[in-house]
Amino acid sequence: MNQSGQKGPHPERSEKWRLAPQEKESAVIVLSVELTVLEFNSAAERLYGHRRDAVLGKSFLEFVPVSDRELVRAELTRMLSSGESKPLETWLRQAGEERIIQWTLSRVLDAEGEPICAVAVSADPCLVTRTEADPEQARLDRKIQDAQKMESLAVLAGGIAHDFNNLLVGILGGADLALLSLPPTSPACEHLEIIRESAVRASELSKQMLAYSGKGQFLLKKVSLSDVLRDTVHLLEVSVSKRAALKYDLEKNLPLVEVDVTQIRQLTMNLVTNASEAIGDEPGVITIVTGAVECSEAYLKECYGDWELSAGRYVYLEISDNGCGIEAAAKSRIFEPFFTTKFTGRGLGLAAVIGIVRGHRGAVRVYSEPGRGTSIKVLLPAERADQAQREATVENQQPARRDTLVLVVDDDETVRIVTGAILERAGYRVVMASDGRDAVDIFTRRQHEIALVLLDMTMPVMGGEEAFRELRQIHPSVQVILSSGYNEQDATNRFVGKGLAGFVQKPFDAKTLLSKLDEALKAKGFGPGTGE
Repeated sequence: MNQSGQKGPHPERSEKWRLAPQEKESAVIVLSVELTVLEFNSAAERLYGHRRDAVLGKSFLEFVPVSDRELVRAELTRMLSSGESKPLETWLRQAGEERIIQWTLSRVLDAEGEPICAVAVSADPCLVTRTEADPEQARLDRKIQDAQKMESLAVLAGGIAHDFNNLLVGILGGADLALLSLPPTSPACEHLEIIRESAVRASELSKQMLAYSGKGQFLLKKVSLSDVLRDTVHLLEVSVSKRAALKYDLEKNLPLVEVDVTQIRQLTMNLVTNASEAIGDEPGVITIVTGAVECSEAYLKECYGDWELSAGRYVYLEISDNGCGIEAAAKSRIFEPFFTTKFTGRGLGLAAVIGIVRGHRGAVRVYSEPGRGTSIKVLLPAERADQAQREATVENQQPARRDTLVLVVDDDETVRIVTGAILERAGYRVVMASDGRDAVDIFTRRQHEIALVLLDMTMPVMGGEEAFRELRQIHPSVQVILSSGYNEQDATNRFVGKGLAGFVQKPFDAKTLLSKLDEALKAKGFGPGTGE
């Protein structure tokens, strides 16, 4: 209650509240505690170029650049809570210029001392002006900040991938060995298959973390995006709500795109699952469309992400739903890791999408209105040549494995044991090393026996990169297959031009491991029992 006995604004704030809409020189905006616009004076109209009646009731964050929204939200929320404020800066683009608008913030309290609104005043809207050359610097600054954040997450993802995938090698390899040891009719086979499938699904968590870092590219192929979607239909249909209907409009003669098919399927699954959750328990429709479009640089700059994209022809995948839509305040955050508007979930689905798109040098555009649904369009650069990718011919002949000696180098004991058992069962002879230094010592003594080295990337004492250099000094033509929880592109960048015989991604199963070794030995014509 105030001094007159009626409930109203706190006396210390009431004068400012009355002056806000009448201020002549300063731009004044009054915001609710939810940051919707309650008042917008004539100076604010001139500053933003919007009429008052068109702005009232909208979120103030809609008038703030996407890159600054979280900072502005945090500062306004903090000020409303504590009453302490520092000058707030926001960007505004007008007539080819970007301006920094400096706001002084204050809050209005009710008689009980609770905040009822915030008042933002800009005494000099033209305090700082940047010309056309300066916005580019600002954009580059934001890009550097994004890169730094991405690098930090990549380090985290790499640590998760290494440790987590080592555990999964033991589970997958152990299940494979058990399946090979049992007759197909054994009742235990069904349970082992469940274990194996669960381990494969568990590996998707680390893959999504790597995908968000933009470094999840494994195996690129030139394919038709429509063909990839047609092959994924059965997986999509079991991923959506029973109340949601899937509709397809897949272009038949698309230009080819060079993509990792597994990742594109993961991207599609994440988007469709997200659309299904947006529909919820109500009947709805999810539409999946593919096509090709010419994109200008201006169009691409409006897409999510700060990586540089060139104008040209792009193939697109567009997934639309008629679900709940996305609130304006949340729209700028949907691709952040661990951000979710749902009560449950890891919040990694859309974060992985943006990482996969980044890794493929593509773009994402989002169209959404609350209550009217969402459409997310993924753009991937089209190949200049539209001819179909020819499948490489692989000979079925396997190299002789009997008595061929393989040096397995890994600091994880479980990985060594399981890998060794798989190779020995296939006919290889195996010698083990627990780190790079141990591997170099063994290879020095037995270089003329060892046909191939399976080398882990990350180890204590001496890592894979240093061990590889020392092995090559001992025997320049040593055959080395790199093994890592990192993706192939990221892990092998350090070995470009140095003659790696191959790469195997952790977690691997028995079939994948043996295939990689067979390919390496065939390529060099290695025979049984030879190291030359």
